[in-house]
Amino acid sequence: MLKNMTQARWDSLSAQERDRLRDLSGLTKQLVGLEGKRVEVVDNYGEKRRFIVGRSTGWRPCHIERKLRTSHGGFSADARYASVRVIR
Repeated sequence: MLKNMTQARWDSLSAQERDRLRDLSGLTKQLVGLEGKRVEVVDNYGEKRRFIVGRSTGWRPCHIERKLRTSHGGFSADARYASVRVIR
């Protein structure tokens, strides 16, 4: 399905076609549905941190750790966390 996908081809698709083709395997399962919320996580090394859950765009999006609401990007979220707690 996504073999030979280019940005030009992606841009030419309708919203329904994009939704059907989008590969959601890059999203962190524990963060699905928490986009826009501030969370506190403990990573697999025992480190605690807080961030706003963001999501990239495109045919294979990933979750992003945004430090501030005004941030336009951030680091890619981990694939798994030891714990996730919604703060607000």
